[in-house]
Amino acid sequence: MTEQNMKIVRRLLDEVWTQGNLSLLPELIATDAVSHPMPQFGEVRGPEEYKQFIAVYKGAFRDMAFTVEDQFASDNKVATRWTSRVSEDSGDARPDAEDGEQVTIDGMTITHHDDSGKIIAEWAAWDSQSLLQSAAAPQIFEQLSIRV
Repeated sequence: MTEQNMKIVRRLLDEVWTQGNLSLLPELIATDAVSHPMPQFGEVRGPEEYKQFIAVYKGAFRDMAFTVEDQFASDNKVATRWTSRVSEDSGDARPDAEDGEQVTIDGMTITHHDDSGKIIAEWAAWDSQSLLQSAAAPQIFEQLSIRV
């Protein structure tokens, strides 16, 4: 089961976050799942709210790619250390920013899986300082109603 759970997390990062295939979310995330993607934001519940959360990020960055750097599992939990590389699409958010600027964000995610392998809980910790310094930060924070 641990190998299957690790594959589910890899699919979430690769097929959903990187490739943008949001239709896979109900297959990977339980209806009653609770995710904690960033401390300032609070909880994301179920595939529909998760889809909205992803859409905000995908709308702020032209390109987004996740690489799994390290991953291990125990019982029904998976720990994944990842790197995300994004290209900013600042629009009018920060006139001094150059579109296409590359930002690298390092992070870790712990997922809890049910018996079918679906993610039922997720906790993420990542280098939010890189995001705060990006041209896309105002757009993301406004859409997620986050006060910095």
